[in-house]
Amino acid sequence: MTVSAAIRRMLAAGLTIEQALVAAEAFEAEAAPQEPVLSNRQARNRRYYERLKSSEKRLNADDQDVSDAGDEPSSPEGSSPTPPSPKPQSSIPPSPPKGGSSPTGVDQVVTAFSEMARQSGLSVPRAVTASRRRSLLLRIEEHGLPAVLDAIQRIGRSRFCRGENDRGWRADLDFLCQPKSFVSILEGKYDDRPLQQSQSPPRPQSPSMQRHHDIHARLKRELYGEPDEQFAGQTVDLAAGDFRSH
Repeated sequence: MTVSAAIRRMLAAGLTIEQALVAAEAFEAEAAPQEPVLSNRQARNRRYYERLKSSEKRLNADDQDVSDAGDEPSSPEGSSPTPPSPKPQSSIPPSPPKGGSSPTGVDQVVTAFSEMARQSGLSVPRAVTASRRRSLLLRIEEHGLPAVLDAIQRIGRSRFCRGENDRGWRADLDFLCQPKSFVSILEGKYDDRPLQQSQSPPRPQSPSMQRHHDIHARLKRELYGEPDEQFAGQTVDLAAGDFRSH
C-alpha cells in the first residue's frame, strides 16, 4: 500500500489530518531500508576507500588550479606583452669564413716557407695536404707560431739544408713537419758552424826532439850537400875543383 492510499484510509476512518501525517511518517520510517551492519574490517575498508576518493578529488582540484595559473593572461588593452628573454649566446666562437682576410697559423707558415724556399733555391710546396696541415698545426700547438717561423728562417740560413752536403740533400716542407727534425732545427743542429781559423803556431819542441832534428839536418848536409841555415862550421868550396875521371 502506498503512503497516499494509507492516508486516505486513515482520513476515511475519522482521523484528523495531523494524526494521518504522523501515522504516514511512521509508516515511511518502517518501510525505509535499514543500512546493513558492517564488520570491523568492512568498516575500515570503507573508511580507507572514502579517504582515497577525497584525496583524488583534492589532487584533481590542485592540478586544475596549476593549469589555470600556467595559462598566460591576456595583456590588458594598451599595455605591451612582456618580450621573450633572448637566447643565451653560444660560448663556441664561430669558425672564420673561408678565404677571409685573416689567414690561419698554418697558412702563415706555408707562406713563410714558400718565400724562404724561393730565395734559398729549395723546393716550393705546391699542395698543402691534410696530412701536412695536421702536422703543421701540431707543431704550432706544441711550440707556438713564432717558433715555427724561426725554424723556417734557420732552414734558409743553413748551408746544409740548402744542399751543401755530401749527398746534395735539400730541406722541404715535410722536413719541417716532422717532430724530430723540427726539434733539431730549433736546437741549432743544422746551423752553420764558423769557419776554422788558420793553423795555430807550431808547438815548441822538446830539447830531445830539437837535438834529433839537428842531427838529422847535419847528416843530410854531409851526405847530400844540402845547405843548412843553422850550420855555422867550416865549409869547403868545391866549385873550382875538377871531378872528371882520369
